[in-house]
Amino acid sequence: MPKVQFIFAIHNHQPVGNFDFVAEEAYQKAYLPFLNVLQRHPKIRITLHYTGILYRFFEQRHPEFIDMLKALVAEGRVEILSGGFYEPILAVLPDDDKIGQVRTLTDYIHRTFEYDPKGMWLAERVWEPHLPKCIAAAGISHVVVDDFHFKMAGLRDDELDGYYLTEEQEGLVRIFPGSEKLRYLIPFHRPEETIELLSGLRSPSRNRLAAMADDGEKFGVWPGTYHSVYEEGWLERFFTLLEQNAGWLETTTFSEYVGKEQPRGRIYLPTASYMEMGEWSLPARAMKEYDEALDKAKNSPDFASVRPFIKGGFWRNFLAKYPESNQMHKRMMMVSGKVRDARALLDERGTKKKAAASPMTDHLYQSQCNDSYWHGVFGGLYLPHLRSAIYEHLIRAEHIADTVRYQREVRSQKSEVRKGKTKNKKSDQPSWLEIETGDFDMDGNEEVVVNSELLNLFIDPADGGRLSELDWKPRSFNLMNTLTRRREGYHDKVVSAGTDTDAAKTIHERVAVKEEGLQYHLQYDWYTRGSLLDHFIGSGVDLSSFMKSEYLETGDFVLGPYRMKTKKQGGVATVSLERAGTVEGLAVRLRKELSARSGEGGFAARYQIANINNEELNVVYGTEFNFSLLAGNAPDRYYDIPGHTLDKRHLASTGETNNVSLVSIVDEWLKLRLTLSFSQPAMLWRAPVETVSQSEAGFERVYQSSMVMPLWRLSLGAGKSWDMEIQVKIE
Repeated sequence: MPKVQFIFAIHNHQPVGNFDFVAEEAYQKAYLPFLNVLQRHPKIRITLHYTGILYRFFEQRHPEFIDMLKALVAEGRVEILSGGFYEPILAVLPDDDKIGQVRTLTDYIHRTFEYDPKGMWLAERVWEPHLPKCIAAAGISHVVVDDFHFKMAGLRDDELDGYYLTEEQEGLVRIFPGSEKLRYLIPFHRPEETIELLSGLRSPSRNRLAAMADDGEKFGVWPGTYHSVYEEGWLERFFTLLEQNAGWLETTTFSEYVGKEQPRGRIYLPTASYMEMGEWSLPARAMKEYDEALDKAKNSPDFASVRPFIKGGFWRNFLAKYPESNQMHKRMMMVSGKVRDARALLDERGTKKKAAASPMTDHLYQSQCNDSYWHGVFGGLYLPHLRSAIYEHLIRAEHIADTVRYQREVRSQKSEVRKGKTKNKKSDQPSWLEIETGDFDMDGNEEVVVNSELLNLFIDPADGGRLSELDWKPRSFNLMNTLTRRREGYHDKVVSAGTDTDAAKTIHERVAVKEEGLQYHLQYDWYTRGSLLDHFIGSGVDLSSFMKSEYLETGDFVLGPYRMKTKKQGGVATVSLERAGTVEGLAVRLRKELSARSGEGGFAARYQIANINNEELNVVYGTEFNFSLLAGNAPDRYYDIPGHTLDKRHLASTGETNNVSLVSIVDEWLKLRLTLSFSQPAMLWRAPVETVSQSEAGFERVYQSSMVMPLWRLSLGAGKSWDMEIQVKIE
């Protein structure tokens, strides 16, 4: 007698860089209790996926959990899925990294569980038509996405009770649809409702399939779910109902189903993710219009038939929506190329040296973890500690790769010494100072990087001569990892949002705020945050109006393009930026020259502002810095201004200090001090950059960075110029 086949697939993940206590809470509230309930129901078969990040967490903190999984796998009750080890969006990685990420997790599962996974979890179900080639090359037979993907390809519910074949360049993959209806029912509605839905699939002629594939964290971590799923016994009742209906309902796994059932046919899916991701990836205005259009369509009696044709954007749009996401992604691509070249050099040097490639590759793979590259209800782009972790691993991978490259140069120089052609080097440890140019962020304009063994300076001449990244390699830390304050499509909901509740709802139904008065922090920037941004402002502008963008910028330098020249001579790398613009309608030439020395932790910025008019120029000039040290209100992170006592000195403090020649930002946790010294005393503004964003717990305010801006009042006669120098020192 045919039975309804039910696949219950659970995906579990924590981002690279997340706090240990968050992973521990998820373990105690979701991962462990879920397996405890499963163990009490030996007839239930299930599919589980854990990212490599969680496997490492289990090994270090809860090895007994690994033993529990081993026993379930050995009993044949659990199918373990592979996937990208660090949960990357496969579609936006180089092909070598796509395959390498999946093989790394597959190899781990094989070693740990003596099990060969043939299926994989696709991060955020981000599907693009080119993926089957690399998925198959990684040794994977089948994958699950949402049924929404299939419906956009023209299929309907009665055609989604099995799996389909798809291919790309001889890469053949079996692809399963995960039910959106089940995803919203489980575990937020009575378990009987899920049984009723499954009962509707019963057929006297064949086994029909239903798959529910979704996050494991919604079984205990999402607000209100620990109480409903475990304390009220939702999961226990659900498993019991599955057992009680075993006469017509059978739990199975993807692998088992492929082994006993033929595919329903061939399919070529469009580029897609789950439905909500299409909404989140839209620009803010389009996101609001999409919500309004969807609400109107829901009131139509024909909504069910037209819904598959209503879609938003797709995942790659985050790289256009958020320049910070694009910066991380293009940095990752840049580092991936360096790692690939370094691995080739190590291969040339023999097996012994290949071991050095392992940590380098691992850091690269960690930097590809998807969470920090996007934002919706989920996604960690707005969380500084997650972005910082991405940069940490990028910087480490790049430093190892650069070291491999420059070690080859050291060996080459030694060879020249032996031939009597050059002087001996003092050390085998390479030091370097290079200027690299290219369109690193793929915006059609050339950028420049000053790269030494101690730091990276990323400069964007076309975008205000902006310093977009400052990497301090001894701490693997990007000191300018900030986020621009921009309008989001959900900000209109902040004013009307209520306080938090404990009710168990799907994340997409929750509207709550985590603090009162959040609407007053909805402030937006008109330019991309960075450093060395050149502001000209009229008299009477105060710090508050500046931070609220409620002032008149009298110059055209913040967004304007600068002409660039580079020079490397005598251990000094120099980048000169110059722009002829206007200030208060008068012609002004601004020149800023950045220079860095090999072996020194910092750089100098020399300025010259020239009035090239026949009239006097009177204006306030300021150069804006944005420094991100992760914690705005921590007592071990603070400002230090010699000769001045600050009422509040934490990094989220706001203030104006006159006659400042030197200011330090201290991070005792990182053991780092960053000092700016000015050749001419300045008035110093300082203020926090804070965003309002949405998370699974509701709307929240997040400290992103500290804006530091020295200002000088200029009175320049016709043809006169003003010179000033800033020394930036990191120690």
